Amino acid sequence: MNAEVIKDVKNAVYNEDGSVTCDVLPAGMDSYLPYTASRNDTTPFGQLLWQQLAAGTYGKITPFTVTQDMIEGAREQKRREINAWRNAQENASYTFTFRDHTWDYGKAAQNRLGPVAMLAKNGQLPEGFFWTDANNEDIPVTPADIQALEAAMIGAMVTKGFEIHQRQRQMKQALDKLNTLEEIRTFRVA
Repeated sequence: MNAEVIKDVKNAVYNEDGSVTCDVLPAGMDSYLPYTASRNDTTPFGQLLWQQLAAGTYGKITPFTVTQDMIEGAREQKRREINAWRNAQENASYTFTFRDHTWDYGKAAQNRLGPVAMLAKNGQLPEGFFWTDANNEDIPVTPADIQALEAAMIGAMVTKGFEIHQRQRQMKQALDKLNTLEEIRTFRVA
């Protein structure tokens, strides 16, 4: 392919990934077409264009510039990642120790225990009732035991929820102090 396939190129700008976006006037056409050329272009046209751009045939290529919109977009994406982390942590299952047993806690465990605790308060638990601990052991319980377990579970959830809340606030505050696109993108959410 010879150079006569391309009549002119204008507005060449490097992209963040090293490719070049430009307006190309192909031979035989009257209007410029947008094109993104890259070192790895597999088409003969794209390979020729890349070579000519790299050689400076059409002048200097404008360097890539990070814009404030890009920085704020990346920051907003990280905020969404932090919120997703928070939601995952709040919906996860954990364990706590109460009366020499390890019990599950979290929203799912609370949803299972809540109706049982309500029946326990009304004295409606079946004879010989038990609750299964986190080690899959059936533990005989009284109505008072179930109510105490529910209160302990809620306490564990509040403590864990506050830890999660504090951590997500710390991450958001740290994120707000970052200034560059690279710093924001490499910020670790955990």
